[in-house]
Amino acid sequence: MFGNIVLDLVGPLIVSSILFFEAVAVILEAVIIYFLLEREAVKAFVASFSANLVTGLLNIIYLFIFWQDVSVYTRKAVVMTVALLINILVEALVLKRFYKTIDNRKILGVSTLMNLASYGILLLLT
Repeated sequence: MFGNIVLDLVGPLIVSSILFFEAVAVILEAVIIYFLLEREAVKAFVASFSANLVTGLLNIIYLFIFWQDVSVYTRKAVVMTVALLINILVEALVLKRFYKTIDNRKILGVSTLMNLASYGILLLLT
C-alpha cells in the first residue's frame, strides 16, 4: 500500500500538477502581499515562497496522515478546512518574520486572504 502512495505521489502528471499549482499560489500570494503589506516585489515574492514552502511540507504530512480518510466527501471537507486553518496560522507566522513592524491582525488578515484565494483556485482545479 505504501508503495502505491509513493508511486502516485511521484507520478509525472501529479508532480507537474502540484508544482504548477504551487507556482500559481506563490505568484498570487506574492501579489496580495505586495498590495496589502508592503510594496516591495522581491520581498513579497520571497515571503510568499517561504510561507508556501513551509506549508507545502505540512501539506505532504496531511496527505500521509489523512490519505485513507479523504475518499468520503465530508471527511475531505473537514481535512481541507483544518489544513486551511493551520496554513493560515503558519503562513501568518512566516509573514511576521518578514514584516516585523506590521500589526499582527493585519498579517493574519493578509494570510487569510492569501490562503482563501489559493484554496479557491485549488477547488476550481480539482
